[in-house]
Amino acid sequence: MEHRFSDKYIVGVRSFMKFVRDSLGGECKIRCPCRECLNVYTLSQEEVEDHLMLIGMSISYTKWVYHGEPSNSSNNNSHGYDNDNRTNDNWDNEMENDDGFLDMLEDLQNGVAMDDGTTRETNRAAENIDEISAPLGKVIDELYPGCLNFSTLSFIVKLLHVKVYNRWSNKSFDMLLGLLKKAFPKGNKVPNSYYEAINMLRDLGLGYEPIHVCKYDCSIFWKEYKDYQSCPVCGTSRWKINKGRHYKQIPWKVLHYFPLKPRVQRLYMSRKTAEDMRWHKEKRVDDGVLRHLADGDAWKDFDKEYEWFGNETRNVRLGLATDGFNPFGNMSTSYSMWPMIVVSYNLPPWKCMKESFLFLSLLIPGRKTPRKDIDVFMQPLIDELKELWDTGMQTWDAVTKQNFNLHTVALWTINDFPAYGDISGWSTKGYLACPFCNKDTSSRRLRSKICYMDHR
Repeated sequence: MEHRFSDKYIVGVRSFMKFVRDSLGGECKIRCPCRECLNVYTLSQEEVEDHLMLIGMSISYTKWVYHGEPSNSSNNNSHGYDNDNRTNDNWDNEMENDDGFLDMLEDLQNGVAMDDGTTRETNRAAENIDEISAPLGKVIDELYPGCLNFSTLSFIVKLLHVKVYNRWSNKSFDMLLGLLKKAFPKGNKVPNSYYEAINMLRDLGLGYEPIHVCKYDCSIFWKEYKDYQSCPVCGTSRWKINKGRHYKQIPWKVLHYFPLKPRVQRLYMSRKTAEDMRWHKEKRVDDGVLRHLADGDAWKDFDKEYEWFGNETRNVRLGLATDGFNPFGNMSTSYSMWPMIVVSYNLPPWKCMKESFLFLSLLIPGRKTPRKDIDVFMQPLIDELKELWDTGMQTWDAVTKQNFNLHTVALWTINDFPAYGDISGWSTKGYLACPFCNKDTSSRRLRSKICYMDHR
């Protein structure tokens, strides 16, 4: 691989091409695994052989799943471009199985067995193995005696997905669960209600923290303001006035916050994912071609400025993406919710943007866009990011079977130009709308509009 003009490399390329011809035939076009094509482009076999001789083969392509070598599972797909192609119409393929939970539990158990006494005392993940395995054991068992197609976990997740996809009410979902409970054989583990199904997932760390918000978005009732009954800024009551028969306190708005720490820790609790989190350092080919953010100047300059962070391969680089959307699917309805998505860029490029690795961190309620008040809603996430940068957190590594101190940094945000103005605090309207030109923005008012002359 290192010496493309050596006899050993030439023999290896010819052996590879012979394997391809024996597996797929000599006439068909194939994907080119060279360092530039990376199995994306389809070429004739002669062209592929020329590319391999002149450019070299991608060193990360170790299992030849595109050229005839059988794959034991979808996880063995080295590049994964065609893996898990999903559409909205085929909801059944959207839900992945629960092998990840099983792998995580197995790795934790192996860690407890292999570590010595000293490590076990400091290994928080291993100490809490009973807390993790207890709720997990309830949901990974078969749905009912003799069921081979579903575990309790996979059945609940798929059923909840159908509920959301078809907009079932909680009442109709409870009625369906009651019917399934009676229809399935005795000893089945179908939950009795929607509330019970949700609690099963919360026990696995898949829950969220509801945080009440002031009616006018002045503040959130969190930390020192958690028990306040009125807004500490404007004095507005925390609760709506309920004129119903039964008095019930209802908050004006509720921010849904999904803690980031356990989700980042979970990336290192499975051997497969923990290895992928090192890809940017151990398997990435740095040949001057920009294929990943680790090839860019921002990543490299950051590592030079903060060497202590860059020296630990497992430290996580994050991106934050946000924008408003209408949850009702009707553009005539004036309503806008804002999800805040966290992306881990340690993963290889064919995985970091997959749905299973996109973390919903905040769900900011509508009906209007938060605009400049979005910083009020982002307080829990920002505080957590600050803590992860300053002090880090002890995390169990399933590959090395020991703890390490994990730090994270948010390097990028992904948004359109109006959302950029909200996130950064920069006004994207008016005479100084360009964040790069700043006070030198070439702007001029023409009647009722401001035009930006000499700008592309």
